[in-house]
Amino acid sequence: MTVQLHMDSHDGTYTKEFEAKVQATFPGIVELDKTAFYHLGGGQPADTGSFEWDEGEALVTDVRKKNRLRHFIDGDIPEVGDIIRGQIDWTRRYSHMKMHTSQHLVSAVVSELHESDTVGNQIGIEKSRIDFKPLSVNNVQVNEIQDKVNDYIMKDLKVTISEESRENLENNSEIRSSMSSGLWKMLPASVKDLRVITIGDIDVCPCAGTHVRSLKEIGEVEFTKRKSKGSEKLRLSYKLNNFE
Repeated sequence: MTVQLHMDSHDGTYTKEFEAKVQATFPGIVELDKTAFYHLGGGQPADTGSFEWDEGEALVTDVRKKNRLRHFIDGDIPEVGDIIRGQIDWTRRYSHMKMHTSQHLVSAVVSELHESDTVGNQIGIEKSRIDFKPLSVNNVQVNEIQDKVNDYIMKDLKVTISEESRENLENNSEIRSSMSSGLWKMLPASVKDLRVITIGDIDVCPCAGTHVRSLKEIGEVEFTKRKSKGSEKLRLSYKLNNFE
């Protein structure tokens, strides 16, 4: 099993370069004992980057996980047992981190103001979108959501990574979570413990994605479009205005 460095701490999430041992290879595919690369999933695209080792180099073009985590590469193929040096495309990765944390934040605010569930999302580098149900809002209400989100960013609410009991999360009515009951049901019954991203006291959400350690890193959320998807479903698209 490949250890994913981002799962346990913010330090792991901010790892840009790492060394790992090759465990298996296939044409165009490499499996490692550990990795800082994020695989496609949860609405977040996979990381890209590169591998180097004593006898070669390759670009990492995609990362997928289905039972086993596999890096898809273009270039030389290392040998099993080789030590590779991995480097992540940090500009891409960091954009996804900010977008993913802002998605949790927007979902929490929409849940708080309109009691609407998040039923889908797609993270991007320059823009992202979230689907809510049931939700029907006008421009004034969208601006209210935006202002509330950016107010939380300015307050720099703490973002933490932890492991929690599924039973405790599902049955505790005092926990505020943007995760809908439908998404809870999609989790296999065999999953008893969950990696959880918590934002202040406004959101507790199971998630295996990459996130920033500080809300202020996000910058400012600006909604760019709202679109009805039918059946009481509404899609909100947004971008980030960064002030670094």
